[in-house]
Amino acid sequence: MYTRLFQNHMVRREVPLDPIWDFHILSSSGEKQEEYKMLVPSCWESNPNLASYKGKAVYSKRVTFGGNARLVFKGVSHTAYVYLDKKQVGYHYNAYTEFDILLQDIPHGEHLLEVIVDNSFHEESALHVSNDYHSYGGITRPIVLEEIGEMFIKNTHFIPNQEDGKWYASIRALLRNLSNEKKLVTLKIKVGDDEISFVDKVLPPNAETLLENRFEFPAATTYTLENPKLYMLEAKLFDKEKEVDDLIDRVGFREVKVNGKDILFNGEKVIIKGVNRHEDYAEFGCALPIEAMYRDIEMIKSLGANCIRTSHYPNDERVLDLCDENGILVWEESHARGLSEEQMRHKNFEKQSLDCIKEMIESHINHPSIYVWGILNECVSNTEFGRSCYAKQFELIKHLDSSRPVSFASLEAHIGSDLCLDLVDIVSFNIYPRWYHETSVKDSLYNLKKFVNSTSGAGKPLLISEIGAGAIYGYRNNNQEKWTEEYQKTALTEQVTTILSDEELSGVIIWQYADCRVDKGWFHGRPKSQNNKGLVDTYRREKLAYHKVKEIFLSY
Repeated sequence: MYTRLFQNHMVRREVPLDPIWDFHILSSSGEKQEEYKMLVPSCWESNPNLASYKGKAVYSKRVTFGGNARLVFKGVSHTAYVYLDKKQVGYHYNAYTEFDILLQDIPHGEHLLEVIVDNSFHEESALHVSNDYHSYGGITRPIVLEEIGEMFIKNTHFIPNQEDGKWYASIRALLRNLSNEKKLVTLKIKVGDDEISFVDKVLPPNAETLLENRFEFPAATTYTLENPKLYMLEAKLFDKEKEVDDLIDRVGFREVKVNGKDILFNGEKVIIKGVNRHEDYAEFGCALPIEAMYRDIEMIKSLGANCIRTSHYPNDERVLDLCDENGILVWEESHARGLSEEQMRHKNFEKQSLDCIKEMIESHINHPSIYVWGILNECVSNTEFGRSCYAKQFELIKHLDSSRPVSFASLEAHIGSDLCLDLVDIVSFNIYPRWYHETSVKDSLYNLKKFVNSTSGAGKPLLISEIGAGAIYGYRNNNQEKWTEEYQKTALTEQVTTILSDEELSGVIIWQYADCRVDKGWFHGRPKSQNNKGLVDTYRREKLAYHKVKEIFLSY
């Protein structure tokens, strides 16, 4: 199963895993109850008998392999306990980030692989709480089992920068030696027609080794939004003359910087015309097949948008691959939405948040489409404790990747009280004039800019990270009532045109691209138990506002 839009290995072998797994609901005491067959990947809500199930379930499958292996999960929602032959070999929390489990010296033969999955809002969960989107259950993204030898390439990271019209890149490679002996290896990396090498490097026994250097790429073509030129980054590991492992990724040569109030992409000012997008589709929940991802990207391109914000969590990497290919900018966001200070004081909040950031960046750092890292949407950036949380998370991001700007979407209610605008490169606010209040968009922007200019956010790019209005697909009348398609069209017309005509702003990201399911408890103000502010509904049927926004986006 391809976990990306291209092949990741030519040398490292993947063990085929049949997509149909045995599946049992688990009682509170852990006893197996109802039995089903379940597709992997998928949401268990796709089964009509489990459409609202919250709790634990176990996936099981017999797999034939042996030796050393990596078991890679691209996403399990949201807590996973992994067992091999009834022995726990792994644990992971968070639905939206990749994790892997290293299996060493496994006897060759048939083995029982089991994954216990829990999507309940249990007491150990700080980030997955009842929210304005649905926490689905299941192995929701691809899973792959890789056979490895004594040494393997864990990851490669590629950070490009331009100097005097020439492209350079810092390349880091993390290698793992599983043997009890030190190894002398050579790592060869090819990017396009250029090949660089780390020659005769010593790998200590039972340890990870980081190789890092900066290289010039004189023949590189710049990655632009109009011509998104991508290069395969092919890393090959040699023990003497024998090739023992490989890892293939995809990169682009581009730079993102902030200069005063402007966001610069390759030195040129870019105005953001974007949409917020949840991974949620009527038939598939959050486990979208590639066909549905492709359709979303094509519809967003047709809209005239140049940006997607992954609200409010890291996305399936195949979506990022499609954005790379299509020159669509991505604000990728770590997982958290609307948490109170009490929730952020949860005993696991700090660890679970920092783990999510680390896993997001380590997995996705090579995507040229990602232009900003975001955190903590609409959380308590207006308290001293909240500020300490924001500061710690931004510190980690800058440590992992200093090449991209950082931001967070502040709450409209925090205009006048936000304490964190000095921590960001791009100031971003979610505002809802003409929906939650009747203030004109012009007056709302005036109040926002007046506040920002009185703080340490002055002189930075200012982005409207959410704005919009709700409409139920097919609900039509001429009375300009809220929830009608006509009112949504009218509100978005004023919102988007006012923002894009304001030269002090860096753009707008509309809330949202498509309607999405919400958790129970959010039915107040959420007809049909959905967030209905999408330009299209959960089936991607276009509302009137879609066509109006398209007209506006294409005119700017």
